[in-house]
Amino acid sequence: MSFSYPRIVSITRPPTLTGIGAQPYQGLLPNTETLVASGLKASIQQIKESKQFPANLPGDTIRGSLWNIFIRKPRTLIRDRDIITDDLGVRYQVTAAYWNSLGYKALCERLQT
Repeated sequence: MSFSYPRIVSITRPPTLTGIGAQPYQGLLPNTETLVASGLKASIQQIKESKQFPANLPGDTIRGSLWNIFIRKPRTLIRDRDIITDDLGVRYQVTAAYWNSLGYKALCERLQT
């Protein structure tokens, strides 16, 4: 690990939704995701709280949170809706990612566990 990238993350990709009509639950389940990469050095930084969850379920936190995750890897790695899991087991869903000369910057929302 380094000072700039002190965390280790893995990236998984949820299955593509297929079919029409009534379908079984196809939410974000770790056992159905495909591993894209693991052992990547990253920097994870909270940027702000997001709005209140619309479902208002008993297990929801009061507000969600948005995070910037910086990763130094090739351009073809991260897509929107991918899942980034850190070395503490916290999961983040990518809402927007782009490549620049320093690596990836992924805007993510922390997922509830």
